[in-house]
Amino acid sequence: MTQTTATPQASTRQLLTRMPVLPLLTIAFLTRVTLAALPITLLLTLAHTYGYARAGAVNGGYTLVLAFLAPLRARILDRWGTGRALVIMGATTMTLMTLVAISTATRWPWWTTLLLTIGAGSTTPPLNAALRASWRRLTTGPAQLKAVHSADSILEEAGFVLAPLAAGAAIGLLGAGRAYEVTVACYLLVVTAYLTAAHHYRLTRHPTTTSTDNNTEQETSTPRRKTWLGPLARPRIVAIMLPLFVMGCVFGGTGVLLPAYAQAHHATAWIGPLLAATSTGGVIGGLLYATTTWRQPLWQKYRLLTLGFAIPACFLVLAHPLWLLALLLVTCGLFVTPLFINAFLLLDATATDDIRIEANTWVGASTDIANGIVAIIIGTLTAHQNWNTALLLLSCCATAGVLIALAFPCHDHPPAHAGAQPPLASPATGPHASSPS
Repeated sequence: MTQTTATPQASTRQLLTRMPVLPLLTIAFLTRVTLAALPITLLLTLAHTYGYARAGAVNGGYTLVLAFLAPLRARILDRWGTGRALVIMGATTMTLMTLVAISTATRWPWWTTLLLTIGAGSTTPPLNAALRASWRRLTTGPAQLKAVHSADSILEEAGFVLAPLAAGAAIGLLGAGRAYEVTVACYLLVVTAYLTAAHHYRLTRHPTTTSTDNNTEQETSTPRRKTWLGPLARPRIVAIMLPLFVMGCVFGGTGVLLPAYAQAHHATAWIGPLLAATSTGGVIGGLLYATTTWRQPLWQKYRLLTLGFAIPACFLVLAHPLWLLALLLVTCGLFVTPLFINAFLLLDATATDDIRIEANTWVGASTDIANGIVAIIIGTLTAHQNWNTALLLLSCCATAGVLIALAFPCHDHPPAHAGAQPPLASPATGPHASSPS
C-alpha cells in the first residue's frame, strides 16, 4: 500500500487554517484594525476642537510612550511570563481609553486628554509581540515559520488598509467625535477577545531557569549593562531596527500630514485613500514576497528591501499633487510588509529565549518612536501650512534610510549565540505544549 505524504504547500495551508493559528490571526487582524483607526479618529476629533498642533502633540505623545514602554512591558513577560500581567495591563488600558472618549465628548481641557492617552499608551499589553514570539513553537521548519510570519504581516498591512477607509467612512457618516467613540467601543471588545485568546492558547510562558547549553549559561550571566539594555546590547538586533526607525519617520509624518494636506486642498475624500496607500502597497508586496522563492541571504534581502522602501520616499519633496503623493506611497508600501517579515525572521535567527518577546517588541517600538517624534514635528509644520518643509523633512529621513541600507552586510554571519536557539516545534507540539521550565 502506498502512503501519500503532504506536500510542503499543503502542509503550510493546513497550518494556517488549523487551530490555533487561524483564530489567533483573525483576532490579531481585528485588533490591529481597531488600533490603527483609533489615532485617525482621535487626531481629527482633537484637531476640530484644538487645532492640529495640539492634536499632533497628543497623538505623538501617545505613540512615543507606547513605543518606549512596550519593551519594558515585554521584558516583564520574558522574565515572569504570567497571564495575570496581561490582564492587568489590558484592563487598565481599556479603562483609560474609555476616559479618553469621555474627555473628548465632554471637551475636557486638551492636556487632560493628553495625560489619559499617555497613560493608556504606557499600559497597553504587548500582545502582538507575545504572539509573534510564539509562532516558532507552532511551526515545524523555516518554510512554515516564514509562511506564518508572512500571513501575520500581510494581515497587519491589510488592517492598515481597512482602518483608514473605515475611519474615513465613519467620520463622514457620524462626524469625528462620534466616530472616535464607536472606535473605542470596538477596541474594548476586540482587546477583551485578544486577552481571552492569549490566556487560552498560552501565548506567554514561564522564563527559562536552567540551561543545558554553555552559550545560554553565558547569556544568563551578562554584565549589568546588557541586563538593562536587553536586546539593544546586541549590535545585530540594533541593525535590524534601523530601517524600521526610518520607516516610522515616514509613517509618523504622513499620518499627520495627509489629513491636513487634503483638507487644505478641499479634498477630504482623499484622506482615507491617501492614508491607506502605503498599506495597500504593503499587502501586494507581502503577497508577492510570501509566494516567491528568493534564495539570497537574509541580510542582503534586508538591504535591498530597505532601498526599495527608501528610494521612492526620497521624492516626497516633489509630491505636491495628491495623485503623485498617493503613487509614491503605494510604491514605498510594496516593500513595507517584506521588510517586517524579514525583520521577524532575522530576530528568530538572532534572539535567544530570554529576550525573545522584548526583541519582537522593538520591531514595533523602533517604528513607533520615530513615528511619535516626527508626528509632533509635522503637526507643528502643518499648523502653519509649511507643506514644503514637511515634505522635505520626510525626504531627508528617506535619504538616511538609503545610507543605512548601503552599510548593511551582503552576507549572513552566524549569530553570536546560535547554540542557544531552541528547535522549532515538532508536529506533535500543539498550542498547549508545556512551556520551557
